[in-house]
This record gives sequence, C-alpha cells and structure tokens, in this order.
Amino acid sequence: MPAVRAALFDALVALHVASALIGFGAVAFSGVYGFVAGRVAAGRGGREEAQRYFASSSPAEWLLLAVPFLGAGALAADPNGRGVAQLWAGLAAAVWLAAAVTLLAVVRPAERAIRAGLTASGPVGPAVSRAASRLGWAAVGTDIGFTVALMLMIWQPR
Repeated sequence: MPAVRAALFDALVALHVASALIGFGAVAFSGVYGFVAGRVAAGRGGREEAQRYFASSSPAEWLLLAVPFLGAGALAADPNGRGVAQLWAGLAAAVWLAAAVTLLAVVRPAERAIRAGLTASGPVGPAVSRAASRLGWAAVGTDIGFTVALMLMIWQPR
C-alpha cells in the first residue's frame, strides 16, 4: 500500500506541475501578445502577428484552474503524511485564487475584446488598446503569482 500511495503522490505532483507550467505559461504568452496588440492599436505594426495569435482562444489557459486540485490531491496522498493543513499550502492556494480570478475576470474578457477588435475591418480602436493593456499587465500579475507559489512550494514555510 505505501508503494501505491507513493506512486499516486508522484503522478499527482507531475500533473500538478505540468498543469501549472502549461496554464501559467499560456497566460504569459497571451500577455506578450496582448502587448503586441497594444502596439497594433498604437499604429506601430504587428497586426498580422496579433491576429494570428488571437484567431482562436487558448484552451491551455484553463489548465491553470486544475492546479490547486491536483496539488491538494498530491498533498492528501503524500506518503510522509504532512497533508493539506500546512501554512505554505494555504498561502499557495490564496495565490492561485488570485490567479484564477484574474484569468476569469480580466484575461479571458480582454482576449475576447482584442479578438473582436482585430477581426473587425478598419483601424484598431481604443477598446483594443485598453484590453491589450489589461491583458498584458494581468499576465505579469499572474506570472508574479506563479513565482510566489513556486517559492512557497520549494521552501515550504511552516
């Protein structure tokens, strides 16, 4: 039984890490292209590149939402039995909550606004500029949150 628990723990940690890297990475790329869309709105070129990126929505961003559940599952299966009731785990969950709210309330709506503005014919309006700025800075914020959560998991303050 301990071997099964250890294997389950390892699998959940691997899925947790992969989901975090892919989900937060997708938001980071979206932020970079948000800043590109801001350049387009300012008339500094890059429209084709931004249109190509925003032609469809990124399903990879949704993996960000699985991160805490996989992490909690890993902590519950931890063969050392430390479990989820650790200070660092609660702090990391709070960081994730902020990232999830940012994804749902800022990133996804900004992407939709940019997509709509870039597909419309004619010049790109100020709405795209505002959405591009929101998207870019929201991605910076989630990257900072990812870094904080990563530090919490590595050093695990008690």
